[in-house]
Amino acid sequence: MATEKAERVRTRESGLGYRMGPGLAAVAKVEGELHSAGRLVQLSPEHLTLSLTRPTGLRPGQRTNVLLGLGGEARMLRAEVMNVYEPGPEEQPELSLRFVAPALDQGRHIVTMLEGWRDQGQLEAPSSHPIWRERITRVDRIGRIFEALTARRCRGMARCAAGDVELVAALYDKYDGRVSWEVMGSLPPVPFTLEVFGFSSVLHFRVEQAVYEDGLWGVPLPRELVRYRHRKLRRAPAGDGCVARFAHPLWPQVRVERELTDISYEGLSFATQPGEDLLYPGLVLPELEVGLPGEEAVRLRAEVRNITGTALGRRCGMKVEPLGERALARWQRLVEEQSHPNTRVSGDWNRGTWDLFERSGYFRLSGKSPGDFERMQAEYREAHEKLEGNRRLGYRVVRPMPSGESVEASLSWLKPYSGSWLAHQLARHQPRNEKLRSTAREALRDVYLRGFEPAQTDPEVKWFLAYCEANVRWVRFTAFDFAEWYQHTGQACMVPFRFMEADAKREWEMPEGFSLGAPTEEEKAALFERLKETRPEAYREALDLVPERFGLEGLKRKWAEAGLKRERDVLVARKDGRALAVGILETAHAGLNLFHVLDGLRVISLVDEASEEGQQALMALLAGAAEWYRARGLSVFVHYVETEHTGYTEKAKLVDLGEGRIWILSAQLLPDFIEHLCEATTPRGDL
Repeated sequence: MATEKAERVRTRESGLGYRMGPGLAAVAKVEGELHSAGRLVQLSPEHLTLSLTRPTGLRPGQRTNVLLGLGGEARMLRAEVMNVYEPGPEEQPELSLRFVAPALDQGRHIVTMLEGWRDQGQLEAPSSHPIWRERITRVDRIGRIFEALTARRCRGMARCAAGDVELVAALYDKYDGRVSWEVMGSLPPVPFTLEVFGFSSVLHFRVEQAVYEDGLWGVPLPRELVRYRHRKLRRAPAGDGCVARFAHPLWPQVRVERELTDISYEGLSFATQPGEDLLYPGLVLPELEVGLPGEEAVRLRAEVRNITGTALGRRCGMKVEPLGERALARWQRLVEEQSHPNTRVSGDWNRGTWDLFERSGYFRLSGKSPGDFERMQAEYREAHEKLEGNRRLGYRVVRPMPSGESVEASLSWLKPYSGSWLAHQLARHQPRNEKLRSTAREALRDVYLRGFEPAQTDPEVKWFLAYCEANVRWVRFTAFDFAEWYQHTGQACMVPFRFMEADAKREWEMPEGFSLGAPTEEEKAALFERLKETRPEAYREALDLVPERFGLEGLKRKWAEAGLKRERDVLVARKDGRALAVGILETAHAGLNLFHVLDGLRVISLVDEASEEGQQALMALLAGAAEWYRARGLSVFVHYVETEHTGYTEKAKLVDLGEGRIWILSAQLLPDFIEHLCEATTPRGDL
């Protein structure tokens, strides 16, 4: 137990303060030790670690005096031994001490020393381990990336041994295959590494040639890019007036108030004056408040992760955690409003989105007309009122017009499966009497980003999916292209289908000799084996078509707690006692999706689908599905036709609503998809 406690203490100390660079000659002497001088390894206003030349007789809990610094900087400090680390005879022992009741002037003295050493380059740079590394070699994709980088005038750095040079992406010539840069100073001699800061990642490539022309430095389009990502959740610029306030945990008389630079669900940053604020890596703030003028502040726990130097001074980055459920909800709302000022999730937007569906043509998709949806308006309103307080199950993103209640774009989100979020009901149209404030692509980007990012915070999220029309140019360019790039990894897939609608009210004839019933255990096993043979793993996992989650028990319980209905059932079509096909029937609360996307039948054939008995089995399942949906008060249901053998759909007189793709993406790829989405929606010339 004592060993575990010592290891926990050592782990925390390893991230506390700064480690000294190998060239720093700073030493500390321990009073009363024969060989007391040691090289300073790590230092903060709370503690220090020394590398000793000889073993020490000090033990944890003992108190001693430590002389820290050289020459005029030297100062005697009271400290308590926290740990003595003796790795072995070939390595020098380390002594870790904690300062006892450090005075404020002592803290300022140590911070001043550390900042001076930082300016001299004597502190070790903080380690930064990317969570994602990707090599990009597709020429068309590299071109898209640089087209977006130059359109947004993204910042970059030319890295070389002589020093770094700042530059800005200025011009991309897709015909000449060159990228031109505005350089702040003199470009280093080639070769060098160029680093560009994208939407939420950093891109690296090697420059072997650079030509100066018309005030810009041009370099050839690289054949390879390496993309690094250092955090899962991006940080967005914070708005004016968003401030952090806290009392220093060691010196409560030091009260800090700083305007935020950026913000995310898990962190924030601000410009700091270290000598005034007394901040250093590893410092834990039991309570920090973040708020806007005139609003109640949100209470957070925070930990300083880094203090970095920038052209404008020092920047403090913190990891934060809301204090309680109420604080969590308010923090998420604050972050989203700061990160996405053009969109809204909360509020009564039922009338505005219904008007948007009417004028955008959404109600005329797939051969429908506005009259087909009139009776569903009350259901739509009631369902979204239930979602308003249950964002863990779904929400609606809107992009309102500045003038009032009109909505320019809307996209809804649901959690219909245990670890999957569904994007659906996308519409965009700008009212004629409104002044144009952005392009259609920017409006679509806004609602997608506002929808994707909150779902990332769901601890259960593993997949994102959408039922997409197959021939929409913008969807092909954004969603389909990206999925195709990653299908080989198993983290993305697209499954073609035809979206068909069936009338549940009419009489359906059961094919002769067929019966329907619940599956036996053997038939369930055959179903899962057939799914493995015919459907990608991403499809099976995202749609909970796996034994351990097939019943949706946990998900249905959460929906029921919110007053929402979610159901899945299974029917087996048999002839002469032999199972020929399995139907998976699902339904969701009325009004959540106006095209009944979640009120659908999915069929898995256990025999040859093209055979006569295979086609009859599918007809039998449609007849059984009609009765099942009719018993639940539905007049129509949909059928996801995932087979090429569609003769049975003609006999069943299904209404063809169009060709589609089930688009499925792993949550691990979402940060990269968001970056791709931003690249694809950056305003520029025609694609």
